[in-house]
Amino acid sequence: MQLAWLVGALALSFAIPFLGSDMLGLPLPIYYLCYFVLVLSFLGVYVRTTGVDLRALVRRRWAISLVLGLLAGAFVVARVLSGTGTPGPQGARYAFELFWRGVLYGTVDALLLTVFPCLVTLALLGGDIAGAVRKVGYFAVSLVLILTITATYHLGFEQFRRDGIEAPVIGNTMISVPMLLTASPIGSVLAHASMHVAAATHAYETPTFLPPQVGADGRREALTTP
Repeated sequence: MQLAWLVGALALSFAIPFLGSDMLGLPLPIYYLCYFVLVLSFLGVYVRTTGVDLRALVRRRWAISLVLGLLAGAFVVARVLSGTGTPGPQGARYAFELFWRGVLYGTVDALLLTVFPCLVTLALLGGDIAGAVRKVGYFAVSLVLILTITATYHLGFEQFRRDGIEAPVIGNTMISVPMLLTASPIGSVLAHASMHVAAATHAYETPTFLPPQVGADGRREALTTP
């Protein structure tokens, strides 16, 4: 059952950017809306079908996860800020983009690329990660699944098929450390959303942190190697 869900998530994670962005070239607001609705619907059905206890999941070692999330967030935000800044929208559009491409996009990415694969691993282990052996097993299997779905998702974008997926894979690995170490999603969701907010603020036209690439006016741009 869990492996079937995993295969479904891999197919969905590739199909959305490949069809919505590359093949159909949907306007960015429509593309993101489709991404949010499809991913959150998929995860919602997964949670209901498999009986995930969200309250217990969030409460699990939440304080440690939060601290680790702040550290991971600081790392990935520093990566964003170390790059060349690009222009972005102003006024009300800027506030909207901070929420849409920043907080919401980052949160949904974290749920799909980090939280979901960790939940699959927890289910495969029967929810029991007590003891060193099971903790190591949870960490190792979750990491493999995170790397797999992160690579699959980004290969759905033409820019990453052309330029490679090393940067997003490294970035999401760092973002995933809080949940890998605590099995709590809080820290990883915080770190991923922080990275997206920083990118929307500092590097709105980034080809790496906020795919697909757009110009300062919000229109899709011809992709160039960064």
